[in-house]
Amino acid sequence: ASRSSVRAVAFVDESQFVAGYANGHIRRWNIEDGQQLGPTMKGNGSVFSIAVSQDGRWIVSGDCGGKATVWNALTNEKVRDAEYGNYVYAVDISNDCTKVVAASYGTTDNVRLSGISSGTQLLPPLSHSRVRGVKFSPDGSRFAAASDDCGARVYNTHDGQVLFDSGTRCSAQTSWTRCSAQTSWIVTPLVWSADGQQLFVASKGGITSFSISDSSSSEWPIHENQSSLFIASNGIFISCSAGSSVSLWDCMSHVRIGSTITHTAELWCIALSPSGRYLACGFGDGIITGHDLRDVLPSKYFVRGVSEFHHCAT
Repeated sequence: ASRSSVRAVAFVDESQFVAGYANGHIRRWNIEDGQQLGPTMKGNGSVFSIAVSQDGRWIVSGDCGGKATVWNALTNEKVRDAEYGNYVYAVDISNDCTKVVAASYGTTDNVRLSGISSGTQLLPPLSHSRVRGVKFSPDGSRFAAASDDCGARVYNTHDGQVLFDSGTRCSAQTSWTRCSAQTSWIVTPLVWSADGQQLFVASKGGITSFSISDSSSSEWPIHENQSSLFIASNGIFISCSAGSSVSLWDCMSHVRIGSTITHTAELWCIALSPSGRYLACGFGDGIITGHDLRDVLPSKYFVRGVSEFHHCAT
């Protein structure tokens, strides 16, 4: 395993995941036996964000070299990259596997929507200053972006129109940045509910739930210590990490479910498998730990029809 810190992780399917490291390496791992799959991919500096298409064909990464890179997930070969001129903290791929959205920490023309196979820009660049995260809605008709100083917005995928704007309700640089002598952690700050009607945005110590239909919002306190949060979701429940622990929450009721998952070291990133059954946790020492959430959650919280595996590597 790489000794470099794990900055981003994303599942390919229920049996493998991809991790991005501070040294710029991107590695794909088999969960069952812990073996690396294929050659190491090399980004343009520290890898801050990773997304994998649902059909397993594409990987997209964003890095501190200011590039969003599309990779062939079958061969681990680079397909193309796009220069953004600032750290690319946010990438995502639509559920139909045809579109990619990437955003940098720049202030103007920093959010771009493109065709994943062609690279053709589908919209003029959008300006949403200092974006930390982007996420397509489940049906792909919209995508959300969360910013340090401009809050969260939802854009129409077809014409770029702003459909929702949180304003300053979710704007605070300290929400997704931890001051450190070494680095600032880059976290996943937003997820959608399965029906695409709620947008959850992580902030310091909690989550804000936005109803897209009427723009109402509710605060969802998570941790009393006001830690910065990492969140991941399968649309039914949210996995929320702060410090060295991970708690699980029902998307609809906002009630805590299951038991807290604790570690001895501080988490740097998390990801859920497509079904939600498996949780991957990345750490600063390069270790990635896997958890089978069937041990702590009822079966109703897992998306059905996704293939299973029977072992979980650490």
